Amino acid sequence: MDLIRLEQFIISQGWSFFGVADFKSVQEKICTHRKIFDEWVKKGFHAGMDYLPRMAEDRHQPDRKLPEAKSAIILAAWYSNELGARSLELGAKPSSKKNSLLAAPSSQLPARGVVARYAAGRDYHKVLRKKLIELSDWLKLNDPTAQTYVSVDSGPLADRVLAEAAGLGFFGNNACLINPSKGSYFFIASFLTTLALEPSITKPMPNCGDCKKCKIACPTGALKGGGVIDANRCISYLTIENKGPIPIEFRQAMGNRIFGCDACQEVCPFNVGRAHSQEIRINDLKSENGVGESLDLAEVLSIRTDDGFLKRFAGTPLMRAKRFGLVRNACVVAGNSGDRTLVPILQQLIENESDGILKEHAKWALSQLS
Repeated sequence: MDLIRLEQFIISQGWSFFGVADFKSVQEKICTHRKIFDEWVKKGFHAGMDYLPRMAEDRHQPDRKLPEAKSAIILAAWYSNELGARSLELGAKPSSKKNSLLAAPSSQLPARGVVARYAAGRDYHKVLRKKLIELSDWLKLNDPTAQTYVSVDSGPLADRVLAEAAGLGFFGNNACLINPSKGSYFFIASFLTTLALEPSITKPMPNCGDCKKCKIACPTGALKGGGVIDANRCISYLTIENKGPIPIEFRQAMGNRIFGCDACQEVCPFNVGRAHSQEIRINDLKSENGVGESLDLAEVLSIRTDDGFLKRFAGTPLMRAKRFGLVRNACVVAGNSGDRTLVPILQQLIENESDGILKEHAKWALSQLS
């Protein structure tokens, strides 16, 4: 395989950067991380994500997906980096010293909820998987003996571990994969092949040392140190994967975050001042082609049916939360907003909604706005 042509094709697809790892180095990294993963699950830090331990064997044995695999190409694509600490700028009612930076909303602007940067564009699973399939077709055209397996944060692969093996970065104290010269605002896509490709030259990686900025910035105390996250307390988990209510003790700490949270990345020194070098090269990942950086709370709270939700958010990462999750989150953000113009909408939600959990969240929001 002509590696120069391979690199040229990958860059032409819009990927930001990539690395190649041989399967020996992949297996060594996976062996180390398997122990960490098992301990994490043992402590119950995976919260309601029971699919993770169920998929553990496949996750840590990538050769199950492609038995003759010899190489892994790990590709990275930047996502939304347009703004700064967005979770602090659109307003929520301050209730403690920890979130006192949240400004009261302007009376001339509708209350809005912040969307995590990765979710601002189109659904990255679909966008990047299409790119991987194109790469697979190109590879097989150039070498008909090649077999491939592709994954974008959906199949049972330890994508970040593979990325570490390929030299794309190191695991930070916030559990994100951090590239020391580029930051951490990038998607990871995995491409396994039976071809024996020349591995990337990997450089020694730094680490976070004694930096605790992410741990201090986490609104709910989810970061336990050393790259360990307690998902039970993580706003990203609570607003996306969580299928039940938002625990009352975390609602005010959510501030105006309606879907996900970037607090631990926004304060990371490896991200600060890097926006100019994080050019998004795949248009569908840009915020103007998706839901954008924030949502109108009144609009979300007024979505009455699953069909209405589908019509508004089809093809975006917000589909993961479904109508239930997004309306639930919007209730919490409404309660934190200080915006009493939302009171009639919340009252209508209580009157018309059949789901008891959503009714309770709307009632909580009203109590905060009274």
